[in-house]
Amino acid sequence: MKPDAIINVRFLTTAEGGRNTAVEGQFYACPLFIDNEGFDCRLLLDGRHLELGHACEVAVKFLYRELALPKLAIGKEVLLWEGRTVATGQVVKIGGN
Repeated sequence: MKPDAIINVRFLTTAEGGRNTAVEGQFYACPLFIDNEGFDCRLLLDGRHLELGHACEVAVKFLYRELALPKLAIGKEVLLWEGRTVATGQVVKIGGN
């Protein structure tokens, strides 16, 4: 699956109000917020294990890319949400590899 963007993301630790467990598996589904507007997305993990508190680059696929892509810009800050903010990030690339 070709990603719509690449973000540098850091999941908050439990002490910071984030998740209780690391993120792992083939994908992670959540709303990604850009300028206070949420867009359903999948982080394409490909089996990776993302530790809380550590930053890494991750590919993103949007459910409705035509709505999300016009809002993106290199360096734009984003938030990942699970009923609360669980990660912060920044757009590093728009489009696939």
